[in-house]
Amino acid sequence: MPELKRIGDLARKYDISNRTLRYYEELGLLESIRDRDSQYRYYDEKAIEKLEQILILRKLEFSVKEIKLLFSSPGIETAVLILKEKLGLLVEQRSLLERRERALNMLLRLLQESVPENLKILKVLHEKALTALELSSKAQYEKEVKKMANEKIELPEVRIIELKPTKVAYYRVESESPELDAWKVLLDWAKEKGLIELPTTRYFGFDNPPPSPGKSVYGYEVWITIPEDCEPSGEVKLKNFSGGLYAVTSTYLPDIGENWKRLVEWVKTSEYELGAHQCLEETISPQKMPNEQTQFDLYCPISVK
Repeated sequence: MPELKRIGDLARKYDISNRTLRYYEELGLLESIRDRDSQYRYYDEKAIEKLEQILILRKLEFSVKEIKLLFSSPGIETAVLILKEKLGLLVEQRSLLERRERALNMLLRLLQESVPENLKILKVLHEKALTALELSSKAQYEKEVKKMANEKIELPEVRIIELKPTKVAYYRVESESPELDAWKVLLDWAKEKGLIELPTTRYFGFDNPPPSPGKSVYGYEVWITIPEDCEPSGEVKLKNFSGGLYAVTSTYLPDIGENWKRLVEWVKTSEYELGAHQCLEETISPQKMPNEQTQFDLYCPISVK
């Protein structure tokens, strides 16, 4: 009998989240085998091979939509078109990087050769820019500079945000899919209370407890901000959140695990240090089934060094 891997073991082996694996399964990219007694998800060799293909394509910056199209196409025509498009984008990016490299080398050389006075350096830069960028005319140079200024540079954006103290309703679940299970209970409660329609309502969640080695079940706690006069009922409880300072970045569902790691590394190399208050994930629409376009804000707690 072929060896089967549990969802938690597979997530750890390939350094992705359980949530991402379930998302790929919901899209039809992966198939799991359910244990009838425990309802745990298991994956066979065929599913693992498919996952490895997905992860390779994601590293090559294929969208989940493109991957699904590749896997569902009976012939190679669609794959050829998508690959050609990707290669075309890489050629454009390489050209942009080469232009920037030439410009940076020019600036470095000028700074090393010239007296470091801004006006003199700018004058020399203006005189030598055409040669450094290998352009044949001033008009071409000016056109190139405008083009470079308008091109989008893909850099991760991190904002520093202070969350104010607030009152929240909360609910926690431990299961194989605790995010969906927890949101279902809390959103049903919020609808009864008329909170969904309030423009001030915000939705937060976090692992509690996080996935651990050898276990597919983990916990997730969800929060909804509420008015001061709101009362608890049923399984939903209330508490006061003391707020705090956060480094925040945005991510889409397939990249949520990787971007959490990047955000933590950013904090470690910044003027801040990791704080002791609660990590949070905020989404604007937990009532909808998450997909590739579902966006989250990741809140990493920080404090001033």
